[in-house]
Amino acid sequence: FVPLPNSAGNRYIVSPTVNDVRDMFGGRFDYQLPHNQSILGRYMRSTTDRLTPKVVAAVDQEALATLQDGMVSHNLVISSNLINQARFSINRITAKPAVTSGLSPKTYGINFANTNPAAAGLPSFAISGFFGGGAAALGDAQQPFVDRVNHVWQVADDVTWIKGRHSLKFGADVRREAMRIAFINRPNGDLTFSGGLSGNAAADFLLGFPAQARATTTQAIQEGYGWLFAGYAQDEFRLTSRLTLNLGVRYELPTPFIDVNDAITGFVTGMQSTKYPAAPTGLVYPGDPAIPRGVVPTDKNNFAPRGAMAWDVFGDGKTSIRSAFGMFYDALAGQGDFFQSGVLSPPFTPLIELNTPTPITLADPLAAVAGPPNPFPAALTIIGWGNEFKSPFAYHFNAGVQRQLAGKLGAEVAYVGSRGHNLPIFMEINPGVYTPGQTARGARLMPAYALVRPTFSAAKSWYDSLQASLRMLPNHGLNFLASYTLGKTTDHVSGLNIGGESRPVLPVVQGDQASIERALSFEKGPALFDARHRFVLSFGYELPRLEDRSAAIRYLAGGWQLNGIYQAQSGFPLTVTQGAVLDIRYMTSRPDVTCDPNDGPKTTAQYFNTSCFTTLTLAQTGERPGNAGRDTVRGPGFQRTDLSIFKNFDLPRRQRVQVRIESFNLWNQERFGQPNATIGSVTFGQITSAEDGRIIQLALKYSF
Repeated sequence: FVPLPNSAGNRYIVSPTVNDVRDMFGGRFDYQLPHNQSILGRYMRSTTDRLTPKVVAAVDQEALATLQDGMVSHNLVISSNLINQARFSINRITAKPAVTSGLSPKTYGINFANTNPAAAGLPSFAISGFFGGGAAALGDAQQPFVDRVNHVWQVADDVTWIKGRHSLKFGADVRREAMRIAFINRPNGDLTFSGGLSGNAAADFLLGFPAQARATTTQAIQEGYGWLFAGYAQDEFRLTSRLTLNLGVRYELPTPFIDVNDAITGFVTGMQSTKYPAAPTGLVYPGDPAIPRGVVPTDKNNFAPRGAMAWDVFGDGKTSIRSAFGMFYDALAGQGDFFQSGVLSPPFTPLIELNTPTPITLADPLAAVAGPPNPFPAALTIIGWGNEFKSPFAYHFNAGVQRQLAGKLGAEVAYVGSRGHNLPIFMEINPGVYTPGQTARGARLMPAYALVRPTFSAAKSWYDSLQASLRMLPNHGLNFLASYTLGKTTDHVSGLNIGGESRPVLPVVQGDQASIERALSFEKGPALFDARHRFVLSFGYELPRLEDRSAAIRYLAGGWQLNGIYQAQSGFPLTVTQGAVLDIRYMTSRPDVTCDPNDGPKTTAQYFNTSCFTTLTLAQTGERPGNAGRDTVRGPGFQRTDLSIFKNFDLPRRQRVQVRIESFNLWNQERFGQPNATIGSVTFGQITSAEDGRIIQLALKYSF
């Protein structure tokens, strides 16, 4: 499956042609009823068929998806100062995002049994420094979705009542989200070669000695639903002709997702399940004492106040000061809630994980735990929720000054910030046992398990920024908006299961807040999406329509539009680790840093200074983690220019044909991927990927 080199340095370089076909259809109707009533309806449907050619994978990847969205709203003007709007909407997503090859691993001398006929294929191979995990792995997909259906039903009602100097708004919102996911987790297993045996990952691969092996023994389909109930009240009060206040409060009640078959789990240290007595201590299920159907309790204390003010400083409408504060809750989507509680849930979908020094061979990776079928096999990997859950929320606040400079030109300068709380984060509670003087990995704290990493509502985030903009409204056909942001985003984690996010370096104890705080202190750093500098200039210019000229001149020289966007942004951060080489307690292993790695050559061959990092010995990792922080290295920034030219042809009876030529990344400027951040990799510090170059497309639009 590995092609021969085609470039210097014994490398294979390719830019595969991805075939991405998308079709979209939409319709809308408006109907005026008697007695000050109207109905609006819309429907949209889009389909995607994306074929990604294989490079080192076993088979081309074809992802199919269909999105449908429908909405009906009813507006009722009760009186000149009282309006009601009711809405009902349905959103549906169906997808089949991955395929497998159907090849048998036994043909290649690997004794891995397939656990789901719908996703038969080869194991997924990660070879540190040569082939990464996920889409860059050898073999078949590690975690193929073979079928997915999402539904969201929503009913909402909003009332607007203007009374004197008050503009009052009230509303309610009810949503039901349902999911059916055939997420096939490692149906053919996965193997990681890190070089722990020979010092070279490729050599370990040729010798047939992985550092890690994982596989599920059975597979189950997740099917469940959750509810969100919300209501709000808001008052926009014009205190004086120059000062307006806006005060409000919102309440949200999100219910945890429920599996229709109760095929989800939680983890509570020391608790024995009565529903499944054979389960190892710690695994709990809906129906166990004090365990609700959604595993975690419903958080009912979600009141979110908010307020804002706008002040016309001089009373001439040219200078204003605006400020706002709000508290916003985030109801975890099923993908982050239900999915985490069911994806590795024994006895429904148990995942076995083996790590060295447990003997692992390519010929028979799971020989160390071989035996008769067992719904709770040894070396289980567990994620999902622990015994606590709090709805994540954030405080958002801003203060700014707006000034009309001249005519249609205006400027704004503002401080914008936020603080996030109760953000979900995976934290390890089953590390390897360590005693001073130990020089090799040993047994885990809970021997029945491998990795046990429940989700804690414990992480935080911080965002502070200076935002400035200069805007000109259309003037003689020209308009523009120039914006600059100097920002800093810090957090403990940037998302669950997000690519590039390393796991914490320290374990914790459920119920021990001190251990949680200590572990979080090592994770606080720039967010994965932190961009310190960003500048955007957008503009549009419409040439005169020449309506006073002849038809021929109007058609040839009139109706032209020029639009453009220029972006410049500094790079995103990344974390240097030892990748698949874990520390003595099976935790993420970070190195020591001895200088500023960002003071590097900034080339694709070596972007940052790799010599700044030194690894700890296995014995040293038991005493302390490396001092290199999370997300302390900065990747490359980028510049990009998009330009479009429109030609409008006005036809009788308000018809128009628009011909569009659009160029994305007009100057074909490079936007490189992040450099490799894994110590021990042959490409450590190198950039080996880039986004697409210039794209030009032609479009035709007809409006009537």
